[in-house]
Amino acid sequence: MKFKEIFFVSFFFLTINLYSSDYDRFKSENLSSIKDFTQDLSKVLSVGTLNSARALGFGGFAINYNTICGIKPNKNDTVYDKNKVYGLNFLQAEIGLPYRIDAYVRGGGDSNFNAIGFGVRYGIMNVNDEYYKLNMMISLGSNVGVHRYFYIVNYNTQLAFSMKLTNVIRPFLTAGFSHSRLNAKTSDYADVSGRNIYKDFPFYTAGMRLKFNWFNIAFAYNIFEKEDGFNTSVGFRF
Repeated sequence: MKFKEIFFVSFFFLTINLYSSDYDRFKSENLSSIKDFTQDLSKVLSVGTLNSARALGFGGFAINYNTICGIKPNKNDTVYDKNKVYGLNFLQAEIGLPYRIDAYVRGGGDSNFNAIGFGVRYGIMNVNDEYYKLNMMISLGSNVGVHRYFYIVNYNTQLAFSMKLTNVIRPFLTAGFSHSRLNAKTSDYADVSGRNIYKDFPFYTAGMRLKFNWFNIAFAYNIFEKEDGFNTSVGFRF
């Protein structure tokens, strides 16, 4: 029990004040900066929604506190602090439905930027809890983020794989695709104000979930076309 408590405390404090952002800078940034910012924000909205390809099962339930980060912003993005970690925090709840279908909802944000998301998953294969046997899942998700100067709508899909190596160690892999539309509500630049900016990109995730009875810790590395990221989560899965 003491071992689990140490992990819980260390991961919890890792997700607090890990980064700082000032989204109010958006209003004074040019089009080139806003385009790269759209991609950076889309990255942290797209990932971190799953850490297992095993369906919860009818009546199953999970709740997680997730931190999703980019290692540093893209070159032209000056909304986020240059060469510094940026990201979002989410509280996510999941429920298992019949026929290997799961649903989730999450809410969070950072520094007067608020976001909500929801999605569904389908377990392509029958649930398998044997050692070294593969579970596979497809996930469809959507996120909406709002700030006084802009809003963003994101859609993403992922194909995920996971396996039970020991009672504790459960690695997972995902491959996905993200589509976002950001609308600049207010800007000092005429070519930015009122404009819609679209971003599409693939992404990949490799991670590990550590399971201690109902308590779970997960960490993952996210691979993008430009500037990778990582995410962590702590929570309970029943």
